[in-house]
Amino acid sequence: MVNIKTITNYELNERLEIHEKIGGALRISVFEINKNYKGQEPGEYLAHMITARQTLEKQNFEWNFNFNKVSAKNQRKNIPYAQTDFDKLDSSGQKIDLCHFLGPYYDLKEKKTIIRGQLGNDTLNSYFYYDQDEIVKNKVDMNKLSINYRDLYPENKGCFINALMEPPYNLHLGKEILRRGKYLLDFLDYFFSDINEITIYAWDTNCSVIFDAGKEWWGSYFWTVYNPTKNWYIGIIASETD
Repeated sequence: MVNIKTITNYELNERLEIHEKIGGALRISVFEINKNYKGQEPGEYLAHMITARQTLEKQNFEWNFNFNKVSAKNQRKNIPYAQTDFDKLDSSGQKIDLCHFLGPYYDLKEKKTIIRGQLGNDTLNSYFYYDQDEIVKNKVDMNKLSINYRDLYPENKGCFINALMEPPYNLHLGKEILRRGKYLLDFLDYFFSDINEITIYAWDTNCSVIFDAGKEWWGSYFWTVYNPTKNWYIGIIASETD
């Protein structure tokens, strides 16, 4: 048996509430795994798998709870019931490296994030280092970076930065890329501490109907991350559409 418990405290809850309030798409659960009553600790894969199970079961429950209310109110009977296909989930974990996880919107050498422009016609939807002025001469060639990323990781199990910063209806953080970049860096620091020390697994997104919405357009993501600094196992799920 595995001794796993949910981490909950005021700061963590507040940060998750703020993320949801500003339009964030990530659904995050945080756990601690300790020795069981026999003094045993699970291996790396098992610890991540249990984290994935716990995270998904929580999201399945919330899906069913919310849609039961909707179906009763609108007399709908065709809403699918969310449950975990453990045969698909349990063996699907794939360990991925930091570059794969973060995606092309983070410069690991410079330790800087790259943010989509928010201002004028000349810069809107172009990309910039968060701490530079949003002007034409500072544009980052994201097309080149994205091509290089896809060449390195054709299966694309990552792109966490994109999932965090570009939900379907944008983050309500104003139009300053500096503010957006600081939000991202603070998010990484709080949840992952030293990003060079974290361990990441990507999981199958065919193991529950909650992932179906994202497959229409925006994307479906499922990761577990171990932060050794805080001894946190973090489950991250995202699946949205417009």
